[in-house]
Amino acid sequence: MKPEVLVIGCGNLLAADDAVGLHVARNLKKYQLPPEVKVIEAGTPGLSLLDLWEGINKVIIVDAVRSGAPPGTVFSFDLSDLLAPEMSLSSHGFNIVDAIELGKALGQLPEQLVIVGIEILREEPFQEGLSPEVAAAVPQACSRVLEEISLMLKK
Repeated sequence: MKPEVLVIGCGNLLAADDAVGLHVARNLKKYQLPPEVKVIEAGTPGLSLLDLWEGINKVIIVDAVRSGAPPGTVFSFDLSDLLAPEMSLSSHGFNIVDAIELGKALGQLPEQLVIVGIEILREEPFQEGLSPEVAAAVPQACSRVLEEISLMLKK
């Protein structure tokens, strides 16, 4: 049975702060989430995002963001926000915005799609662990995801 709400944590555990989406997903799994909510750690999914959300109408993606805001800033975006050129979601080769644009062109977008992004400080290959500012934002990002889940389940 497909979940009503799917939370997708994205990132690379071996790229410093880029792993923040995975850390948020792991923390969310410690909560007593409603049975209609599923949390997955997707790594750097690229185009497979389309497969992950296939048949699911409510999706929350959690990932690293580079916007120039202070490290640890937590953002929420919906589809209308995602096409802003000054915002870079993740560092993955085929990023979330690319997957969303392709999904839109193919008619394969969830009805509700929210991105919770955490501004990162550093993204260094072969570096494990989050910077202190980004690690401190994980609980706030979890709270934001829980708020989004609550809103989605009410609709």
